[in-house]
Amino acid sequence: MTVAEIIDEFDGGTRQSFAAFVDSCPFWSYQQTPGWLAAVPAHPRHHYLAVICRRDDAIIGSAVVRRSKLAGPYWLASSARGPLVRDPADLGEVIRAIGDVLRDAGAATWQLAPRVRGRDLPVKAEAMRAAGATPLPASQQSLHVATGIVWLDKPEDDILAGFGQSGRRKLKAAAKAGVQVRAVESEADIAAFQRALDIFDANRPAYEMSSTPDAKAQAGLIEELGGAMLLAEKDGVLLGAASYVHQGGEAIWLTLASTDAEPKIPSNYLLLWEAMRRARASGCVGYDLAGVPIDEPSDPGEKGRMQFKNAFRPHRRVMLPMHSIALKPVAHSLLFTSRQLVRSVLK
Repeated sequence: MTVAEIIDEFDGGTRQSFAAFVDSCPFWSYQQTPGWLAAVPAHPRHHYLAVICRRDDAIIGSAVVRRSKLAGPYWLASSARGPLVRDPADLGEVIRAIGDVLRDAGAATWQLAPRVRGRDLPVKAEAMRAAGATPLPASQQSLHVATGIVWLDKPEDDILAGFGQSGRRKLKAAAKAGVQVRAVESEADIAAFQRALDIFDANRPAYEMSSTPDAKAQAGLIEELGGAMLLAEKDGVLLGAASYVHQGGEAIWLTLASTDAEPKIPSNYLLLWEAMRRARASGCVGYDLAGVPIDEPSDPGEKGRMQFKNAFRPHRRVMLPMHSIALKPVAHSLLFTSRQLVRSVLK
């Protein structure tokens, strides 16, 4: 018999078994780990929980779920890059079991987008369709549906040679300007990293950072999963900060924040390159740039981010789009559909 259980707080044994299951899944995401539950910042409208799905006492699936209030007793469930399964054949059963327990807890809608690639992608896509999940329109996607991978499984000179000419030129310009990149190693460094995040947030109010863990929380997540936090400086002046976290055999961009202290110096290029070098040295075969647009960039900010990422000539990887399941059809139609309409108008 397959049953799912919502867990608001872990005891030591449950957390350990949850983490071990996640680690055994071929396409796990840092956003689906117990470490992420500890790192994600508190928010007045959101609450995070975990759901573990068992068959005969053995864990066969799990999901980290963001609970967002809709109206009255109803709420929206969202699983970024989840749920997780070890065996793709279990996905449909896991979706139905988790959906049942979320419905019983008051969720009207569940948004989900398991991380997958290769030959398992059509298997999982069909399992989602059979479980009643439908893809959201492109305008309603809350996660990127394509990302860029820079392959690291080759000599550094070959990686550099694969970058665009503009990327290599800017790396040389940053190094020539005297930019130094070093790892965060002390409480003072964590404070400097946080300063870079705060400056970046203040200078870019349109950039969504409500789900970005603070520097201390990022340090905890990286300690658990692997990765690094880096600072870029010139003559003692803080220019920026970057971090990445391990995700299976790859590294994935967590944050990259410029202080704009020296806007003419392309320090972000050197930050990202040093992150790739360190990820490669730790055994990662690829560096995930955490999203590239499928179509032409829709705003100046996205255009600038795409120009930056394209300088590293990433390999494009298409991902499963965010799907939705109407757990409570009437409430879903009234609340979720209205919510998405309002959000599309405000974009």
